[in-house]
Amino acid sequence: MSPSPQFMEGLWVRKSFSAAGHTVLVYDYLLTFRDEYVYIWKAPWTSVKILFLLIRYGSLIGQTAIRLEEAGLLAHGSQKFCQHFATFTTCFMFVSTESIHILVLVRGWAIWGTRKRVTKILIWSYLSYIVMLLVCSSRSLLAGNVQFSFLDEIHVCVATMPKLVWLVYVGSFILDAVLFVLTMRSLQRYSREFHQLYPSSLLHVLVRDAILFFLASMFSNALTVASWTAYGNNPKYFLGKGFATPLLSVAGQRLVLNLRGLQTRTYATRDLSREVDRQLQAFDEPDAPGLDDIVEEERE
Repeated sequence: MSPSPQFMEGLWVRKSFSAAGHTVLVYDYLLTFRDEYVYIWKAPWTSVKILFLLIRYGSLIGQTAIRLEEAGLLAHGSQKFCQHFATFTTCFMFVSTESIHILVLVRGWAIWGTRKRVTKILIWSYLSYIVMLLVCSSRSLLAGNVQFSFLDEIHVCVATMPKLVWLVYVGSFILDAVLFVLTMRSLQRYSREFHQLYPSSLLHVLVRDAILFFLASMFSNALTVASWTAYGNNPKYFLGKGFATPLLSVAGQRLVLNLRGLQTRTYATRDLSREVDRQLQAFDEPDAPGLDDIVEEERE
């Protein structure tokens, strides 16, 4: 039995969007390589710097592997390969997207400030959510004996999505919304209390990047859920992995690089990096106050 015209059309859309997502990721990498060298490689080595580099190059390698598979260069008609590849891409998507949120959280909030307790709660929430997604998806893929349709004809791993699998993304919507609301609240207080210390351009960049990252995150979640529900039996279900994930990666990396490149009246680039890292290290000190705590103490 040969693939239907609707199936082949969906496969063409899937390949096109995967190619577009990978192209955007590689193009943005080339555009921002100089910023990476200046603001990341020249900065002191910290856990945040290592996390950024792992996410940046892990996303590039993972999406390149997906692009090669979508081009029909890896499967070679092997059901076993496709089963392993489906597990890899699912775990890669979950780890990549949620790790970007954690990176943006610790890097961004170290500059614009918030309560440490709230930050730690959100970080552990994202980590717990990653573990839950990995366990559930791995068990489902390994126990489901997934069969990939028309593998000998199309040389691309195409399966069907289980019903109600989109429910796993409800937690991501909630966490992202909470993160955005608390971020904007913190930025509002930041601009009110410290507008005389920092130029308006700094606040503009912080607000702009926070909104853009939130929109990119919501778009990624919405496209993934929509493709999983509307195209569960069509190759288009892969749009979340092939297109939305690289766009979110670009948005997160851009936000971090923009924060690294901010020039304020107080700090040079290297000193700003050290100050941010010093604030991040304060998370491990139980009695060290955060920016919001300092503001409240001053009011008292």
